[in-house]
Amino acid sequence: MKKLVAALASAMLVTTVFAQTATTDAGKAQLKANHEKAEAQTTANQKKADAQHDAAKAQASANEDKASAQADANKEAAKVAQATTPEQASGARGDAAKAQAKANQKKHSAQSKADKKKQDAAKDADVAQAKADKQKVEAQSDANKAAADAKIDAAKK
Repeated sequence: MKKLVAALASAMLVTTVFAQTATTDAGKAQLKANHEKAEAQTTANQKKADAQHDAAKAQASANEDKASAQADANKEAAKVAQATTPEQASGARGDAAKAQAKANQKKHSAQSKADKKKQDAAKDADVAQAKADKQKVEAQSDANKAAADAKIDAAKK
């Protein structure tokens, strides 16, 4: 009887050890998954920040281009006031109108480029986040599989 009790106690001890090992393995897998998920999100956040920075730089550049174009148009408009004859005034008004049209075109072009960069940046940020989400799902799936495998191994022993 003592041998039977000792054998049962030994079997229970071995089962407990395997169960604890399985739990430890599952915990390690979950920690690894959490680390991988955090890394993926950090990478995505950095890519999003870079994209936003690029978009801000593009908008600042567009604003400078627009201001420069408008300054050129304003210079031509100022010549109208400096004209001393009707012919000079007429020519200056024509030049000012052309310069303003050119400035408007430059401003529109600069803003279009900035808007395109902003759209590209937003797309890049979305792609980075989607990749991070995929990596997080894969990492959690790996952890869940490791936990399930550990449970199976523990149950077999």
